[in-house]
Amino acid sequence: MLNMRKTLASLSIALAFTAGSAMADQATLDALNAAGIPMTAEQADAVLAAQGEQIADAVAAVVAANPAQAAAIVAAAVSAAPEQATAIIAAAVAAAPEQAVAITEAGNKAAKAASRTISIPTDSTPSSSGAGGNSASPN
Repeated sequence: MLNMRKTLASLSIALAFTAGSAMADQATLDALNAAGIPMTAEQADAVLAAQGEQIADAVAAVVAANPAQAAAIVAAAVSAAPEQATAIIAAAVAAAPEQAVAITEAGNKAAKAASRTISIPTDSTPSSSGAGGNSASPN
């Protein structure tokens, strides 16, 4: 019974990782389509099939085919896959070096917009020494 639970837990974790990867690739393709980026069927398939850092290579191929739209392509791709922002920007600049400034600006702006930061006000954060913020001691 214990082995069965371990197996089910392992399969659930593996499925979660696989589903997340597939959804991220679909999100990149959807973002490029929503931005109106023209792609061949082969380019769309490459974006959809890409995993991890392969996304940057697939996006670079789209940039190389559409250098005038490089900034829009990078912005859409980074918005969909912000964890790959650095790789996407670098690959896009290599594919269309004449668009380097526009690519970098668009990629950085999209990465900033996609980031989700959590800020905790320092005046209400307790510290272990008891000197932090306006919080009362639990004792």
